[in-house]
Order: sequence, then C-alpha cells, then structure tokens
Amino acid sequence: MSFPAACCNTPPVKADYTPSGTKGKIGDLDCYFAGPSDSKRAIMINYDIFGYHANVLQLSDILGSLGYRVALPDLLRGDPLEEADLGKPGVFDTFTKTRGSWETNKGDYIAIRDYLKSSGAESVGLIGFCWGGHIVVSALTELEGYAGGAIVHPALIADGDLSKVNAPLLALPSKDEPDFTQDFAGLEGKPFFDKCKMVRFDDMFHGFCGARGDWSNEVQAKRANDAIALVVNFMSSIM
Repeated sequence: MSFPAACCNTPPVKADYTPSGTKGKIGDLDCYFAGPSDSKRAIMINYDIFGYHANVLQLSDILGSLGYRVALPDLLRGDPLEEADLGKPGVFDTFTKTRGSWETNKGDYIAIRDYLKSSGAESVGLIGFCWGGHIVVSALTELEGYAGGAIVHPALIADGDLSKVNAPLLALPSKDEPDFTQDFAGLEGKPFFDKCKMVRFDDMFHGFCGARGDWSNEVQAKRANDAIALVVNFMSSIM
C-alpha cells in the first residue's frame, strides 16, 4: 500500500476561486459547508493531502448548488502537507501512521455522519480524493450509515481493499493509479453491485480533480467536469 509516485512529487497548482459556502464546526472540527442546510441528502468530502485547496472548495459549492448538504471537514486540523514536504524521506510514511491514518480519522467520520443525520439528512454519501480515497474505503468497510462513496484518483489502496466495502462504490482512477479491475470485480456478489462503477481516466494524472488540477487548462477542466458528472450521477443513484 503506497502513494503513487506522482502523489509524492507533484506540487499543487494555484487556482483562483472565491468560495460561496460558510464556515462552521462539527464538535471541535472546523468545517466548510455548502448547499441547503435542510437538505435530506448530504455529502461529506475528504480532501487530499493538501487540505483546503480552491479546487475542492469549488467542488463543494458545485454539489451544494445541486441541492446537496455538503460538509468539507478540516480533517488535518490546519496541518496539511505542503509543497516543501514533497520528496522528503519519511514524510509520507509518518503521515499515514499518524494524522493520515484511518484510526486517527475514524472518530471524525462517526461524528460527521451523526451530525449530518441529526441535522435532517436521511442519507449521507462520501467522496475521497487521493489519501481521502483510502479513508473513504476504510469507512465503507468498517462503518454503517453511509450510503456509498466515490473515490477519485485514490491513493493507499491495497490489494483486496475495494472488495471489502459494504456499500456502493464509484472508483475513478487516473493513469497513475494501479489496475483495480480484479479487486473491483470482487464486489460482484454483493447486493449493491448494480450501483457500483469504475471508470479509468487514463488520459489524466493523479490529482487532476483535486489540488493538482489546473482548471484554467481547457482539457483538464473538461475531464474534471466529466469526473464530477460521474460523481453526481452516482450520488443521485444511491440517495
């Protein structure tokens, strides 16, 4: 289980976007909210290793404009990885064993799920980018109460991880991620498999939909929009 080489060595692009959502808290956890607060359908987004990048804020607002109650928690609590960390020995190993581990984030996933449901959401979906894809897969494997999840250019996915999830899954790997075909096929016997889907973006790189995507580039923007459309269709099918 490891980060793609592109994840460890490619810096995030700078994007120009003014968020339209609101800031708040879930317990002691800072959170960015978008969409109607009384929506029956909620989505929690797990950003990538660079935290609150403009692209993930823009995605939150897009989903919010479609009627979803979107929660983008600051799971790294103001301590994301930075460009200066790229290539440093031991940085990613330490990250995955500490603040980036599932054990560290499990309690927040429970608290966020319970908060959204107590606020009126009847169903809650998950979206995870890069490292967040690993955390979303872990949540769908161990926790109840999530309707399903989408993982976009996911990192840290070990052999057999995808086939263990217990809710519908959308997987959108880029050219930099491994071939998940065999692992994904392990979901075929599960009752929700008709809602599962995997689409490879072999013309795109790790991070094109997250902090490394240059959405001023026409080709990258189009492919990001293609990925977002798949996520929206998936969320509509499970909630």
